[in-house]
Amino acid sequence: MQPYLPVYNPNNLGGFMGPQNSFDASDPVNPVERAFLVENINNTTRILGTAYLKVTIAPWLKFTSTYGLDYSNVAIENYTPIHNDGGTSIAATASIQNQRLLTNTQLFTQQLTFEKSFEGHNLGATFVYETQGQNVRNETASGTQSTNVVRTLNGANNVTANSIYETNFIRSMVGRITYDFNERYLLAASLRRDGLSVFAPGNKFENFPAVSAGWRIDRENFMKDVNSISELKLRGGYGITGINGVLLGNYPYLQPIQRNQSTYPFNGTVINGNGSFYNGLSNPNLAWEKTKQANIGLDMGFLENRLTFVAEYFQRKTDNLILTVPTPTSFGFGGAGTLANVAGMENKGFEFQASYRKTRGDFTWNVTGLLSVIRNQVVRLNNENASITAGGDADFGGGGPLTNTVAGKPVQSFYGYVVEGIFQSEAEVTAHAKQSGAAAGDLKFKDLDGNGVINDDDRTFIGSFLPKFSYSLNYGANYKNFDFTVFFQGVQGNKIFNAARIIREGMPRLFNADVAVLNAWTPSNTNTDMPRAVNGDPNQNVRPSTRWIEDGSYLRFKNVMIGYNAPESWTKQTGVLGISRLRLYVSAQNLFTVTKYSGLDPEIGSKMVR
Repeated sequence: MQPYLPVYNPNNLGGFMGPQNSFDASDPVNPVERAFLVENINNTTRILGTAYLKVTIAPWLKFTSTYGLDYSNVAIENYTPIHNDGGTSIAATASIQNQRLLTNTQLFTQQLTFEKSFEGHNLGATFVYETQGQNVRNETASGTQSTNVVRTLNGANNVTANSIYETNFIRSMVGRITYDFNERYLLAASLRRDGLSVFAPGNKFENFPAVSAGWRIDRENFMKDVNSISELKLRGGYGITGINGVLLGNYPYLQPIQRNQSTYPFNGTVINGNGSFYNGLSNPNLAWEKTKQANIGLDMGFLENRLTFVAEYFQRKTDNLILTVPTPTSFGFGGAGTLANVAGMENKGFEFQASYRKTRGDFTWNVTGLLSVIRNQVVRLNNENASITAGGDADFGGGGPLTNTVAGKPVQSFYGYVVEGIFQSEAEVTAHAKQSGAAAGDLKFKDLDGNGVINDDDRTFIGSFLPKFSYSLNYGANYKNFDFTVFFQGVQGNKIFNAARIIREGMPRLFNADVAVLNAWTPSNTNTDMPRAVNGDPNQNVRPSTRWIEDGSYLRFKNVMIGYNAPESWTKQTGVLGISRLRLYVSAQNLFTVTKYSGLDPEIGSKMVR
């Protein structure tokens, strides 16, 4: 909202002042007005409970039965009164919206456990039968009133109501067997069979096997005289897991009926009708998305495990990844897509951990370092030339996509133009490939395909949010009753699309510019990387490009703590307030970060900006 406008105006209906033009101010509404004028009431009642029964049939055979309940009742009331702030927020009638959301999830688990040891052989088996069901009822009603006195739907106008009832159910059967001989040879195998209601008929059930093995080499007779090696273990495993299909919705293989949203041309005029229709294609073949993973590792310990090393390599591959396949517009569905098992993706990597512990004497300490390297690649999409673009936003880059997913590249790689510099003269603009709207002071984009025209074909992959490697270092020390810990963590080689800079430096609107734009290119200020300030941005200097890509690598001092534990003898002698244990400590988080990233925090959860 414009800073020269007051927040309140008693002459306006409702008592607030609103922005006069949403393109002149940073917000399309008065935030104080939105906070105090509009009422949002959310009441939630939730019941969580677990009950179980344990029966020891024999010393080596036990049975456990568990029941779990998660029930929630949510009532939401939204009310917007009649008001007029003289700007962008006007309501001639009061609007009322009520919602009731009931969710009931019940879990039943029956587990039988067997454990038996004889002559160095240790055998274990677990069998589980489990069911989990969820019922969701969502009821909504809305309407309008011609007065601010009545705040209910009784006697309201334009009343609409809707009720949705959805369910999902999963049935699981699991069997697992473990075996070891003198803790030297280790073997485990399991088979899980899940049936989930959300998948298409004929594809609801799937099997998920897994197997792992280990060899404690240090337990062999030929290692008895090697005193320096306290642990040497080789291990490996292979297994298949499935996606939690409920994340796709309760009926992802079906296209819901769109009701009362049809349009008909009558007498040359398009009007809304009461017809219903499907807005996409159902997929009767939608099945479980399965991921296969294999790993092999080596654990080593020296000097009574004071010095340890752990190394592991893994490969995880999904061959039937579920994606939305676009439907041709000629089908008449408005571009709506269909979920299908069409893609593949692979993750593989290596992790290495080294630790040392000093355990003798008054001063003890330990240090652990971890290095992780992961590589991601999209193996295939629904066809050879398919791509999935995302992130387009009119405010951030003029609506062009920020990421692109194609086979052979990491998922959601950043996508855009390559900036070569700034045009210093009209002669440079003329000599360069044709770039619509360009003038002296605008960004110069690289003609990647060499056709003499800057267009969409000159976009390319300009970085990935995935780091080349990540690392951490943890150190802890104890001296008598004092303790000290520090933790460092970092990543290297990832990129961040700093979209916030588009608003601050791109000058897409006439507000909220950063002081950096004061160094914008002018005929007398050519030694700069900030393009000219021009209304309308005819060259689209804000388009997604390497201009907004930054190095996301960082090293962060994540945590430090210093503590003191009062001696137990002191607390017992004093008996202050019945205190049996007393600990004093001071800690700090995120003390400093070493990074080239210009934003607030390089450790971001999203792939784009903070």
